Order: sequence, then structure tokens, then C-alpha cells
Amino acid sequence: MIPDDTIDQVRQASDIVQVVGEYVRLKKRGRNYLGLCPFHTEKTPSFSVSPDKQIFHCFGCGKGGNVFTFLIEHEGMSFVDAVKHLARRSNITIPEDRQSDFRRELREKIAYANQVALEYFSKTLRLSRYHSVLESYLKGRRNISAEAIEYFQLGLAGEQWDGLINYASSRDLTPDDLLQSGLALKSEQKANYFDRFRQRLMIPIFNLSQKPIAFGGRTLKKGEAAKYVNSPETPLYVKGNGLYNLNFAKDAIREANAAIIVEGYFDVISLWQIGVRNVVASSGTAFTPQQARLLARFAEDVYLFFDADSAGQNAAARSVDALYDAGLEVKVMVPPEGEDPDSVANKYGFDKIDELQGNAQGFIPYRVRSLDVSSMGIIGKEKLVKELAALGYKIADPTRRGLFFEEAAGVLGVNVSVLREGAPPATSETSVKRPPKRYNPDEFDFVSLLFNNPGSIDSILQSVSPDDLDSRELSRLYAAVANQYKARGVVDAKALLDGMQDPEFISLVTEVASREWEPDEVEAKTKRALEAIVVDKRRRIRTRLRDELAAAEAAGDQDAADRLLKELRSFGLDADRT
Repeated sequence: MIPDDTIDQVRQASDIVQVVGEYVRLKKRGRNYLGLCPFHTEKTPSFSVSPDKQIFHCFGCGKGGNVFTFLIEHEGMSFVDAVKHLARRSNITIPEDRQSDFRRELREKIAYANQVALEYFSKTLRLSRYHSVLESYLKGRRNISAEAIEYFQLGLAGEQWDGLINYASSRDLTPDDLLQSGLALKSEQKANYFDRFRQRLMIPIFNLSQKPIAFGGRTLKKGEAAKYVNSPETPLYVKGNGLYNLNFAKDAIREANAAIIVEGYFDVISLWQIGVRNVVASSGTAFTPQQARLLARFAEDVYLFFDADSAGQNAAARSVDALYDAGLEVKVMVPPEGEDPDSVANKYGFDKIDELQGNAQGFIPYRVRSLDVSSMGIIGKEKLVKELAALGYKIADPTRRGLFFEEAAGVLGVNVSVLREGAPPATSETSVKRPPKRYNPDEFDFVSLLFNNPGSIDSILQSVSPDDLDSRELSRLYAAVANQYKARGVVDAKALLDGMQDPEFISLVTEVASREWEPDEVEAKTKRALEAIVVDKRRRIRTRLRDELAAAEAAGDQDAADRLLKELRSFGLDADRT
């Protein structure tokens, strides 16, 4: 168990805006920060992070919590792992416990295996017998500089069947460890192990924390059927969830508010060498919704920069749906005929890339650039209308959506209403729609104000008990706040969440605590909310006593009737008063 004071120390040292900002693109809005929720698909930001209260809450799906909760929900960590992770960031030492956590140990073992493999591939590339690979292929044929080789940590898998296995054994890794990490294979017939990667140039893939989690291997052997072999999925690496080079490029993407998307590893490296740093690779596949949402955390605009051939054009068309759906503005950079980003960078340099980006086409003109729309038949035009209409409805902002429809209508030569009617708003929208919760608004405001006006809580606790609140959930929250204050002398939403397991209650805590109040109005609103609670309490008591009085009178129980009438009058009420 981690001591409570250590947990408090870690929490105090961990700014939730900085931690969440590594995963979500946040913008300042008033006292809080807003961004697209990482827990559900949405196009309009509803994910709020409060630097004052050190909590987050999504008003779309209801997820909420403190900095520990965020890592638990987003990264799949346990509470203990989240505390330890943040402790390491803040250089806080936590005594190790002896409890075994298989998942954590497996992830740590895989992470270590990938780091060892990275070292091995890097050393192999620099062996004298592979001098031709380094000089002739990388520096000569691919025009990759020594600086880029070092920066991207490129390496080499030699021709040995068990080179990595032997190297890893000296670093306390077994063949089975490499098998679980996707770095080795096992023969079914002979039950022996061998390296997954051989005679391949090795490109490491990093996560956003700059740790190697997988590899891409480009063949160096002529006649090899598979040009590229990539690591299989592991607990650390899920295909379609990440983007190559985002770990290095994220700051440049944030600064430019734009990302250039290419297909391959060498496209990224060549562009980097000429000074284009806000570039990532989709690794030759269409964008997944997860990748698009990941990119939307760092930028608003994306530039698709694929090969000029039909395969590159098709890849652009396949990617645009997910990008629009994530709320990104999409443009297309078209390379000269017969060229690709790698060759453009090497032949023409930075100025040409800058020119292509400046001349980038919106997706609509790019989509129809090779079509003679004016001579298209009704059926052909109908398909195009429905395609662009469906795409337009993925744009969340109504102004941008309207402009998109107007541009598409102009290009197609149809009335804009045809586009608007061409497809209904997407029914596959995966944003979570939460059922409305019915809370007494006075009670909701009352508890919310306690988080903003804790100075008044002493007098409030004397006037209102948890049982005085009609809502069971808000009564429970008020009781938790009261107990926290009595025990620690503070009202602290982020500390209140530690160890909570009930997601509905966590959501209520963060929703209530995230309510914003103008500082100069808090005192007056607290007073009014308190008065409303007291009035409502008296109303409920009056109703109960009147009902009981009527029942006693109907039963002829005069003693009970006299007692209930006396109770009513003690509240300054008459039995017949309305």
C-alpha cells in the first residue's frame, strides 16, 4: 500500500493540465481548458479540465476524475501504477510493495525487450561487415544523413537466425520474453526459437513517451516477398492506434496547428532532413478513427501528401472520412507526376514542399480534378452528390459544414439543397448521448457551491444535514464532502476521488465540481441556495406531517393528532395553511 501522505504529495506535484495535455489538445476557455474527449468520439469539444480543482469532466459522456483517474481510464493503469507513473515524473520515491501485478510486469518486460532490441539493431548497423548497408544503401541510395540515422535510431537486423536472441540472453531476456514481445518466432516442428527480423533495415516505432514499442523492417534481400515486416500487436503496441514520428513531431504540429501526413517511414525521414518537422506517417494504410482522433489533439488542419500514382490518390480518398469525422480540416498536397514525398524532398528541397503546401487543394476540388462533371450523367452525379453529402455531415461546425456544401454544390453544378438532402446526418455517430439526470437544481447548485465557497461550510453543516437533500446521489456527495471537511479541514474534489470505484458517482462528483461560478457571486448564490434547501426541507416536513395528521384524524387517534399538530405549529405552520 502507498501511504496517503505520499499519494497527496504525488497529486500535488502533478498538474492535471500538463498530464492531460500530453494526450488531449487543450484550449483555454475562461478558467478551464477544453478539448475533444479522448474517451468517446465527438466533434465539438465537451471535455473540460479544471486547473483550479485539478479535475476533468466530459459533459458529453460523463467521464470524470482527477489526474490518477485519467491515467487509469486512458492508459489502463491500476491506481497504484498511476501513482507510481506520476511519482517518477516528479522524482518522488515510492517504496516498492511486494504485490505481483502480472500485466504490469508483462508490459515492463516487453518495454525492456524493445529497448534491448533497439540497442542490438543499432550496434549491428555499425558492424564493419555491414558497412555497405550503412554507406551504400542508407547514405547513398536513400540519401539519409548520419544525423537522421542517429535521430530516428535506425538499425539493422543481420542474417543470423538467432542474433537478437543471443544478444538478449546477455541482458537477462529469455527467448520466450522475445516471443511475447513480437521479436522472436518459435518453430512448431523443432520447438526452437529464431529472430523475427533478419536481413532488414530496422525502423523503431516510439510511443508518445519516446519509448520503443515496435519495429518496422524493410527488406535488404532481393526477391523477398514481403517488402516490409512489422511487429505484431502486443500489450504495448496496437496497430491503427498510433502514428509514426508523432512522438518527435507533436510539438512542431502544435506550433504549426497543422500536420503533414505521408505514407512511409522514408517519406518522414526525407522531409525531416530538409526542415519539415510537423510530419507523420500512416504507414501505408487508411487512417483509422483512433489515429484521426489522436492527431486532432495536436492540430486542426492536416495535409495529405501521398504518391502521385493512383495508389496514393486512393489512399487519400480512404483517409478523409476518419479525418473529417475527427473534426480536422483536410487539404491535399499533389506532388509532380511520377514523384512521391521522398523524391520531391531529395530533388527539390524545402521550397518545393512549401510551394506544394501553399497550393494544396481542398478535398472537393481534389476529388473531382480528373472528372468532367459537366458531362456526367445523372447516375454518376448522384453517386458523387451522396458521397460528398455524407462527408459534409461529418463536419461538426455548422458554418464550415455550410461552406463545404456550398463549395460542393458549385463544383457539381447543383443547388445546395441537393447536397443537404443527399444524405441524412450520420447515424453511425458514436458520441455517447447520456440520458438526462433529474437533480433538484437548488440541491445541485448547493453542493457545487461548496467546492467554490468552502469558507462557509461550518455554518452550512449546522443548518443542513445529508438527509435534508431529496436526491440520494447528491445527499451521498454532500455527506462525503462533510466527512472530508471534518477529517481534513478542506473541501477538495480531486482528493475525494481517490480510490472511488463507482463510475456514476465519480461522474457526479466531477460534474458538480466542474460547475463554474463567478467569484464575486459565490457568496450570495451560496446564501440563496442554502435558503432554498431550508425552504424545501420545511416544505417536505410540512407535507409529511400533514399527511400523518390526516391519517391520525381518519383513524380517530386524537393523541397522535394532537402531537402532530403541535409539531406543525412548532414550525410556525397551521394544519390548514397552504
